[in-house]
Amino acid sequence: MDVAQLWRRYAKIWSSDQSTRERELQACLADDATYCDPNGLLAGRHALSDYMGGFQDNFPGNGFTIVDVISHDGGSLARWTQYGANESTLHYGASFASHDAEGRLKNINGFFPFPGLDMIG
Repeated sequence: MDVAQLWRRYAKIWSSDQSTRERELQACLADDATYCDPNGLLAGRHALSDYMGGFQDNFPGNGFTIVDVISHDGGSLARWTQYGANESTLHYGASFASHDAEGRLKNINGFFPFPGLDMIG
């Protein structure tokens, strides 16, 4: 799986049910993965799965679309949009990650919201 496919697969996990989340996180995240965003730092797939479940509870019908991905030297940057239940764009953001030896996301750092459309154009 190439890096852009990996990020798209990871983005879909944010709106997946718990049983799908667990399986997909296994495939996409390193065993010792961490996730950090402006709300704090999480360690491990289980903690991130719980966080994703909270996201779904707080923002029903929301999800993420990967706009583009760049990568080099074992790291990647994905620019994304958060969409609402009516598929309107709510926020722009970006996430950076290092990758493990198998290519899975290892240390993910999310940055949001980005102001304006200039991020996408």
